[in-house]
Amino acid sequence: MQRAYVVTGTLSDAQTVALDEPVDLGSTKVRLVIEALEASPLRPYDEVMLEIRRRQAARGHQAPSREEVDESLHADREALDV
Repeated sequence: MQRAYVVTGTLSDAQTVALDEPVDLGSTKVRLVIEALEASPLRPYDEVMLEIRRRQAARGHQAPSREEVDESLHADREALDV
């Protein structure tokens, strides 16, 4: 049985579809079933950031302290001064 791919894409003109991800088929003839998708509205920045922070808290994410960030930056800069 042949593998079927379900991917989204964008019509750039009446005959050209740009896929959102590659498919491993090489150059071959394919069958497309075209279904228009409704564009999802953009969510407000504050709402997105709040959701990210909630998910981070739920998994116990701990942001680095200012001192840890400063130490990391200092180490990176020293490595570039080789």
